[in-house]
Amino acid sequence: MSAANYNDAGGRLIRRSLPSILLVDPDLASAQALTQPLAGQFLTAIVPSGQAAGAALSHLLPTFVVTELDLPDGSGLELIRALRTSPATQRILLIALTRRTTVSDKIAVFQAGADDFLVKPITPDAFATHMRLVARFGRVFPR
Repeated sequence: MSAANYNDAGGRLIRRSLPSILLVDPDLASAQALTQPLAGQFLTAIVPSGQAAGAALSHLLPTFVVTELDLPDGSGLELIRALRTSPATQRILLIALTRRTTVSDKIAVFQAGADDFLVKPITPDAFATHMRLVARFGRVFPR
């Protein structure tokens, strides 16, 4: 059975869609490495900037947006604020991924509307484990 299928109580095979992640990070090699352990369990798209994220979101609606705070064309905080306030994207789970570690940085991320905060460096396995956990919580506590 593939990761995208499950059996209901009557034993019937039901197709369900995979959760999806839009990862916004100018370090494309690192972003690619982070998403590799999620192959087959999540659909992933990687973009290097806030502008590219906006373009991607015009034709896809991911389960999660994971964004670096320091983007080449602006702030990940602004991206989080914009996504949280837009009716089209306000239900997406938003996660900041950054090297910033101060309490004030964390407060700013959550005040902007993020649902979670991850600190770099993070290993691909730790990232994958965290995303699986957040996806499970998202099913239990939908937005």
